[in-house]
Amino acid sequence: MSKLTEDSLEFAKKHIENYYDSDFYPKAFEYEAIWYNWDKVKAHLTGTNIHKLRTKHPLTMASKKPSGSYRIVHQLEPIDTVIYTALAYLITNQIEQNRADKNIACSYRFALDDGGFFDKNSGFKNFTDVVENLSDDYEYILITDITDFYNQIYLHRLHNAIERADPVLSNLAGDIEQFIMSINDKASQGIPVGPAASIIMSEATLIDIDEFISGKGVEHARYVDDFRIYANSKRELETILESLTLYLHETHRLTLASEKTKILSTQEYVESVLHNQYEMEKVEIFETLEILNPYSGEIEVEEVLVTEIPDLEKHLEHITEQIFKRNNLDLGLARALIRKAKKNKIDSVAKTIFENFELFIPVINDVILYFKALQSEAFNTENLQHFISIIESDASSSKLVKYWLEWYFATNVGLLKNRKIKKFINESEFVENQALAAITSKNVSWVRDNKNKVFYVGEKGKRAILYSSQILPKDERVNWLRNIDKSTPEELDKWLIRWLLDSY
Repeated sequence: MSKLTEDSLEFAKKHIENYYDSDFYPKAFEYEAIWYNWDKVKAHLTGTNIHKLRTKHPLTMASKKPSGSYRIVHQLEPIDTVIYTALAYLITNQIEQNRADKNIACSYRFALDDGGFFDKNSGFKNFTDVVENLSDDYEYILITDITDFYNQIYLHRLHNAIERADPVLSNLAGDIEQFIMSINDKASQGIPVGPAASIIMSEATLIDIDEFISGKGVEHARYVDDFRIYANSKRELETILESLTLYLHETHRLTLASEKTKILSTQEYVESVLHNQYEMEKVEIFETLEILNPYSGEIEVEEVLVTEIPDLEKHLEHITEQIFKRNNLDLGLARALIRKAKKNKIDSVAKTIFENFELFIPVINDVILYFKALQSEAFNTENLQHFISIIESDASSSKLVKYWLEWYFATNVGLLKNRKIKKFINESEFVENQALAAITSKNVSWVRDNKNKVFYVGEKGKRAILYSSQILPKDERVNWLRNIDKSTPEELDKWLIRWLLDSY
């Protein structure tokens, strides 16, 4: 049995304030109430054994990949996010000390600082340099990665990895296993896809796999779950592949992606991959940007320029050209384009996105946050028909795309005046987006109509209706919230009500 520390919770607070709670969803509104009641929240979380902290089922949807397939992505309940982030903080230093050196485990080296988990260099450039150097030294390369890695991690092996990093962490490792199992409805496989804390957990699991490969006497480099293994004999790599496949299955219940697994001569690999014109241009683009994704483990690009770019619009045009040269959307290039346009409020990229909206669905979160940064009366007027076309198209049939579109419309008072957009929101299955739209448009009748449904719409829906009460007349709001406070057993409900009573 173990408990969270005050330091771990303060780190979690800073992390959630500085970043997102999940890379795949809008940040939950409840954090305002949590920070307002922070002393009470901390007292509750530090005063309860971790295994006794109640968890809720996360928001779970399917996010489209550029290949056309989907992966499951999560947004934990707000208090669960705080707990999970604090748990990751408590093991990060020990996991980092036990990882292979940075020329093997190239991705996301850990360096705790001001709410951040990661060193400012994600390691992508180092990975490409190491791979190129090893390709000069050996005749053959084995390329492979793990299928659906995050969703297949065996939680007991995660427990073992944390305990092995430092035996002092034994109790905490057990609590982490039970916490994630509780989120998973008792399933013993899979870690949440979206929170930054999951990168810590995944790298803990990969320590053992790096050791296994190195123990075979061969050199390798890895970026997340993407491996490059070298030898001067094709037969030796066949033997390594066979033993690695068996080891992953028997020890970790993991499998390698057959369609991505191949053995090539390093000459062929260098010519067709490393020195492929598209890849060289991609690396050149990345060298002008700080590559960092503190959330999902993809190769993505943060909003920080490393070198000055004299003509940023022309540079973004160049990135756009590179995107359309490929058969599938390149996530790294797409995020580089959108995040840089967002930071500098360059609206020309919006035209490209509207004209190719379905192509950009795999980065729908970045697309909507970019639109949000451009939001204005002029932008609304200019693009209203584009938005209507999207909600009338097959693109909006995707649950996650619909969720993001609703959230965007619900925060845009100008677009909410349009009849078709208003209907789109009113037909939503997500009460939280309807509530947000009611707040934005000051639709008191919606709040009154939904007050009696507060205990019948799930936890998120309940809190959303409570949140929307801020637009009610004060007497009506205060009396209703106090009645709810008396009848709800949930701590987060009570913290939300206290914040609403004191703030509105």
